[in-house]
Amino acid sequence: MLVSVIYHEDFGSKGHSVLKYRIRPSFEALKRSGLLEGSDVQVFEAEPAPLSLVEGAHTPEHMERMRTEPSERMYYDVALLSAGSVLKAAEMVARGEARHSFAFTGTAGHHASPGSCWGFCYFNDVAISILRLREMGLARFLIVDVDPHFGDGTRNFFGGDPNVYHINFNHQQSSNFDGELNNYDIGIGFDAEDEQFLRELAGSMEMAKDFDFEICFVVFGHDSHADDYGGFELTVAAYPKMARIIKEAVGERSIVFVLSGGSVPEVAARAIPEVIAVLAER
Repeated sequence: MLVSVIYHEDFGSKGHSVLKYRIRPSFEALKRSGLLEGSDVQVFEAEPAPLSLVEGAHTPEHMERMRTEPSERMYYDVALLSAGSVLKAAEMVARGEARHSFAFTGTAGHHASPGSCWGFCYFNDVAISILRLREMGLARFLIVDVDPHFGDGTRNFFGGDPNVYHINFNHQQSSNFDGELNNYDIGIGFDAEDEQFLRELAGSMEMAKDFDFEICFVVFGHDSHADDYGGFELTVAAYPKMARIIKEAVGERSIVFVLSGGSVPEVAARAIPEVIAVLAER
């Protein structure tokens, strides 16, 4: 199988109020695209992430807040399910059951730190998945976060881990690279358009080419679209080009796309099938 797509109907009904309305339209658009008609792209149902893994990533205090604070408790179940979606995607590529994977989510993850969360994020789905992959014997990972908001939670997990190369797009005006710890922050400012974004992405992937990683995670927020809330001014045309730049750069290694920010159904309905189509190219 070329691409596994991980999905659950609860993402569109019980997901975060800002994020959930894009889910069903984008999944229906994927079904209409024809990508699911053969065996190259197949859909699998998400399952909640095991509590043992989530508790291994997050502090007891954070877990208690998630279970008791009203604003967090209302998303507790769908946040576990979202983390489980990314986990299943990661496990499938690690086991060789799929070449690449795309994980739908009902809540995001990259603003969730070990002991705190904000910005529609509750459990750090990528950190939980890496914890599991390391149990399976994998060690080194590339994370490319193209959501326009800085992935502070993921940085709090891996900023001191040189075995995780973290490329992080954001609204800042300046860029920073820590070659010792493999933290690369790309500040392209507000109102960045396709050409600048894609140029910076290609350059950052070139810098990462010598890092010997095993799996690439892409934190994909389409809130970077001009019609969405993130502040960049991208068009839908940027997203398949983005996917192709990343795919060509990683070579034979696997990619797990993780749905992050974004609220506009029309953007999601075009962008998500086009990204999956690139992953399915032979």
